[in-house]
Amino acid sequence: MRRSTPMRIGDLWSGFIESNPTRMRRLCEARIPDLWPEVAGAAAASFTSSLDIRNGILYVSMRSAVARHALFLRRAELQQELNRRLGMNVVANIIVK
Repeated sequence: MRRSTPMRIGDLWSGFIESNPTRMRRLCEARIPDLWPEVAGAAAASFTSSLDIRNGILYVSMRSAVARHALFLRRAELQQELNRRLGMNVVANIIVK
């Protein structure tokens, strides 16, 4: 359907997000690798070999046993901070391996 009046991109984006919550969740999941160094810290991010999210569970692979243990102790804090920055509950749990 053609529109006779122009629409603002923000209005179009809001309508798209509201009508497709699954896509919004996927967009948020795609932002996790970019947010990871800020949330986990530069040191932990440097030892991170991969990040993978499936069914709300973030799988974090670490190259250092010491960094893995430190991250394991901060799981709940990291989960809350990621969800806060994403604006929705995307990460239900973090598994460090």
